[in-house]
Amino acid sequence: MTATPRASGYLAPSGAVVFPRRLPMSRDQAWAAVTDPARTARWIGSWSGDPASGTVEMTMCAEEGSPAETVEVLRCEAPNLVVVRIGPDGWVVTVRIEGDDDEVTISLEQDIADAESASDIGPGWDFYLDRLVEAEAGRDPEALRFSPDYHLALADHYRALLRG
Repeated sequence: MTATPRASGYLAPSGAVVFPRRLPMSRDQAWAAVTDPARTARWIGSWSGDPASGTVEMTMCAEEGSPAETVEVLRCEAPNLVVVRIGPDGWVVTVRIEGDDDEVTISLEQDIADAESASDIGPGWDFYLDRLVEAEAGRDPEALRFSPDYHLALADHYRALLRG
């Protein structure tokens, strides 16, 4: 593994869990990293369809069985913000890009219902965002392993975060 699992998530005043990553790139490059299907295929999954229609189909690249999920685009303000609803559970996820032309922060935000859900969801988002960092640095995101590395290392952090 090239990255060490670390819990990056924190609880925002809104109650959402925020997962940030700093990357040495411009805002436009970061936008492409999270919206261009050729680039998302390297770290989270490939997608097809027309986002202007309001939905796309995403095939997850690091999940067992490579499940396809319907992703509904709820709000899009390029190159700063995209809000989506993912899959049958209806997770609403906000991706924010902030910074300048030298370094940006990509933050993923999600309201998570309870501590036990957070103990699975939090490590998952850290895993995928570390895959993003690896892909954008030209390294192999496939070298990262969710199980056992991420879940065991990070579940307690996210469980405690939502227990307060």
